[in-house]
Amino acid sequence: MTGRIRRLKQFVEVTSSGRRTLHVGSGEPLVLLHMGANPWSKWELVIPYLADRFEIIAPTLAGWEGGNPLAGPITLDDLTCGVVEEMDRAGFQSAHIIGCSLGGLAALGVAREGRARSALAMCPAGGSNQEQTQRLVKHFDMLNNLSLPQRLLVPVVLSSARMRRIALRAVLDDGGRISARQAIQIRRNSAKGDWANLLPGFSAFRLESTPEAPVPFMLAWGEKDRFTPMVHEQPLWLEAVPHAESHVLSGVGHLPMFDDPDQTALLMRGWLDRHVSASAVESAGQPD
Repeated sequence: MTGRIRRLKQFVEVTSSGRRTLHVGSGEPLVLLHMGANPWSKWELVIPYLADRFEIIAPTLAGWEGGNPLAGPITLDDLTCGVVEEMDRAGFQSAHIIGCSLGGLAALGVAREGRARSALAMCPAGGSNQEQTQRLVKHFDMLNNLSLPQRLLVPVVLSSARMRRIALRAVLDDGGRISARQAIQIRRNSAKGDWANLLPGFSAFRLESTPEAPVPFMLAWGEKDRFTPMVHEQPLWLEAVPHAESHVLSGVGHLPMFDDPDQTALLMRGWLDRHVSASAVESAGQPD
């Protein structure tokens, strides 16, 4: 795992303003959008399935170190604008969009802007009721208010597979499946957010049913996700993308690419393979 991250780091582009975006692969454009607690490195287990056919960018979302700074509580426009800016910088007029959690919500925003060829939102945020949202807010608030002694103990605690299962229960079905290094990285990345603006934004957010996102869309949920209930329990998402397909990832939690990278990558690749040719034909038929 460490070797993979080191190899991918050489493809991370850093702008003069400090924006960080992974840019790797060749082929049709693909944008990968991370969840709140992890930037581009979250995708390192699935990128090998994709980089042979897709030119991939994985930007850092607004509100996290390496993304656009926030001027106030985060909004869907904040997320969308940051992604669109990175697409412009990469020369992507349009792209296939895949996001997880907060990145799934951002995928909807990009699709509504008319910049998506297709969109896959995994365990997407934004459609939960107020009780579920507050549970998520409390989780991140707790993580980011650990005392200094508690923070120093994190690497020790996460060195045990049993303790990883307990500590990561909120986001993984089985935290013991991942390495101590991966677990520590998840924890460290969650501390790099502008939580003074992220948490109020999460608390106040409500997913609206308009504007439309008239592109092929899939909503995928982890069977054991404790943060975002399954699609049939989220009427706000069904109203936002009534034409969306739905898929349940078996035996995984809120971060499916860690719980079962093979299953997650096969879903992503299968979805993309279904839509890549059609989008290429449509793009070729558009006047310059």
